[in-house]
Amino acid sequence: MSHSITIRCDICGATCTSDATDTVSAARAAMVPLSWARTLRDGQVIDVCSACRVREKVPGTLDREAGCSCEGGELFDVLGHDRFGHRLANTLLRAGVDSVERLSSLSAQQLRDLEGIGAASARRALSCLRSEPGG
Repeated sequence: MSHSITIRCDICGATCTSDATDTVSAARAAMVPLSWARTLRDGQVIDVCSACRVREKVPGTLDREAGCSCEGGELFDVLGHDRFGHRLANTLLRAGVDSVERLSSLSAQQLRDLEGIGAASARRALSCLRSEPGG
């Protein structure tokens, strides 16, 4: 049985469909040569088509560590696709922090009060929220 994965541009609604992949992260990776990107806008990770990327001056795709094949999600995309970012995102998910919006509502002290979150993790989370897309 064949299936396809369609990613929709969060700005204009254009779609990009991939028949050759079976995960969302693989479909997004297949979109990169087509100049699609993922970026952070107003605290949300969004998919952006090539036309909107040019028109809106959207930077390139959010960085992933080489070989990263996780399913991702907005917390992973914002916190980083490296070992520390993945560990932090998983810890936050276990603590019930399941969105960038929820993460943004927490102070450094509230983050440190969560099980498994120390000072370095709280700093990383808050720094990632403040950083510019793509950098």
